[in-house]
Amino acid sequence: MERTAVESRPDDVGSRRGSGHHPADAHPVRTCVGCRRRDRQSHVMRVVARPMDGQIVAVIDERRRLSGRGAWLHPDPACMDTAIKRRAFSRAFRGPVDTAQLAVDFQAYLGRLNRGPDSPPSSLKAGQNPHGNPMRTQR
Repeated sequence: MERTAVESRPDDVGSRRGSGHHPADAHPVRTCVGCRRRDRQSHVMRVVARPMDGQIVAVIDERRRLSGRGAWLHPDPACMDTAIKRRAFSRAFRGPVDTAQLAVDFQAYLGRLNRGPDSPPSSLKAGQNPHGNPMRTQR
């Protein structure tokens, strides 16, 4: 039985062979407007422009659900400072954007990130979940 070139390479994945594309590398990548480095989408935060009181204001989109054009930023004060100095948000949103409140909200956002999830109160009894309901192991 004669084998063809395609049959002799069972590890071949078709036209993607040698392109460097692997399913494990299939994470969305975004560019930080501050440092201009590319990183996974899960490692940067989204900022959107929203109309408030007659002007356009940059706000943090923590849930990544707000409509409109988004800009991406590392949760790093150096990236925030660089983005504000370079007027990167105005460039990303294609127009003048107020970033005064964004700087304040950014510090609060970093505080929430560093604090982590709320720890359960120490007054819980054994066998109780944080909401006060008993945890059951049988139905």
